Amino acid sequence: MKLQRKLTVFFAICLTAIFSIAAVIISIRINYTNSRLTENLSTQLIESKANEAGAWLAQRIRELHTISRTPTVVSMDDEAIKAYINQLSNDMDSYYGNNYGTFSINKLDGLEYINENQTIDVSDREYFKRILNSDDEYVISEPIVSKTDQSLITVACYPIYNTSSEKIGFVAAAISLRKLTEITDNLSFYNGKSMIVDSSGTIYTHTDEGLSESLIQDIIAHIPKNSDGTLTSEKMSEENKGYVAFYAPIPNSPDWYLCTSVEKAELYKDTRILNESLISMWILLLFVAISVSYFVSNAATKRIAVLSSAMENVRKGNMETKITLPGNDELSNLADDFNAMVVDIKELMNQSYEHQKEKRQRELQVLQSQINPHFLYNTLDTLQWKALEYGAHEMADLIMSLSSFFRISLSKGREFITLEKELEHVKSYLSIQQHRYRDILDYEISCDKGLYKLCLPKILIQPLVENAIYHGIKPSLKRGNISINIFEEHDNLNIVVEDDGVGIPEEKLTNIRDNLHRHLTSSNYGLYNVSQRIYLHYGDKYGLNIESRESAGTKITVSLPKIEEDEVSV
Repeated sequence: MKLQRKLTVFFAICLTAIFSIAAVIISIRINYTNSRLTENLSTQLIESKANEAGAWLAQRIRELHTISRTPTVVSMDDEAIKAYINQLSNDMDSYYGNNYGTFSINKLDGLEYINENQTIDVSDREYFKRILNSDDEYVISEPIVSKTDQSLITVACYPIYNTSSEKIGFVAAAISLRKLTEITDNLSFYNGKSMIVDSSGTIYTHTDEGLSESLIQDIIAHIPKNSDGTLTSEKMSEENKGYVAFYAPIPNSPDWYLCTSVEKAELYKDTRILNESLISMWILLLFVAISVSYFVSNAATKRIAVLSSAMENVRKGNMETKITLPGNDELSNLADDFNAMVVDIKELMNQSYEHQKEKRQRELQVLQSQINPHFLYNTLDTLQWKALEYGAHEMADLIMSLSSFFRISLSKGREFITLEKELEHVKSYLSIQQHRYRDILDYEISCDKGLYKLCLPKILIQPLVENAIYHGIKPSLKRGNISINIFEEHDNLNIVVEDDGVGIPEEKLTNIRDNLHRHLTSSNYGLYNVSQRIYLHYGDKYGLNIESRESAGTKITVSLPKIEEDEVSV
């Protein structure tokens, strides 16, 4: 993986982790803070509405208190009470509004005056027993369905005391619960449902859709143990897990509570929207951060890539590579050191090249010095004359070819010879080999005589011909032909040695080419020797090109510069 990609991935992972942790922390804080804020505001709203209902109820109690202190009522005179009841009934619409159904004055014997012509016995009713036996300031009954209009009412009772502070009766009023129902109906937030209930679960409002029975039971079970006014979904029974309930006690009431239930999803909708916005922002910031990290890593690694590319060029052999990185940092210093290193390597290579060249010349000179040329030539001449003396003309020709072969091979220690001498050397070698393999070997040499005076390193063609004989023609077990074609092309001298032998398998040919390109010694020593000598003399611009197909022969092209005889010491 490239450094730029590694840096991008590293920054992306780090930024993702940082943003994710930050997003989780913010989300937790949002959930906690917004949930608490929502619950607190909801509780305050419920308390406000509960206080409104309590204030309305307190007003009714004050009105009953006023009535109970009226002298006519305190006198408890039957005729006066009947007249007063009629007056209350007449003033109900104009003064008391629609908050009441009926008024009545009750004596302690249970006889209740409804109007001047009607009395009823309420001694068996629960509210009469409570007002009679308790010292409470007032008593409010459980909800009752009015027989007049089927509306929901409750009976509020306020005691009547005489001048001696003795309880002598009470004022009762059928209070309409329509106003409480209106309060709960107007309490609309988060599409919740509201009603007024007491601690026993009795409902004091009338709505078509209210709290379910199980939800009311959950709230009633929670009220005595808690005073926070909120019943979360975690504390609900299994069937009500999707709801959150809020409640508040109603002042001046006998243990009444205003309760509202809201679907959890609706209540925390804003929190969910905030979280979704946070996720969207997180994705956007992450995309921006990754994009920025990509461009930053690209800028950071761009100069490293330049340095890497330069190193690759040097590795491929381009020693003229030079780079300049602007700035005054470590990479700039590294580029300067790289340039200096390339110069040193180039100098070392040149020194190594000269050393190798000198070494080979010394080895050749040592080899040549081990042979006494005069002794060798005189011996071969003697053998040739003896062969002629005995009529062995073929033997004489072989000895003459061998003598010529050695003369040119040694060349008095010179490294370069003319093309004419090189061809004479090859012809001597082929003449000897043709006597040996006369049944399988034919050869032909084509060269313009105008090229004879060009110079080249000696013993350059003979190894290629030898390779063609032993690796091409001989293994084919049939008659073969070797052709040597020499021509000039632009400023180059091309020598083509071609045979029609067994050829070279593709895999082996690839291996040979690779070894020659990398200047590695292989089993094909003759080819390596020729290639290495050309490289040492002329560099990578010149060398061998091998073409071959299995069972179709091999073609080797040698590319050399054109060097005239007077340009070298021959």
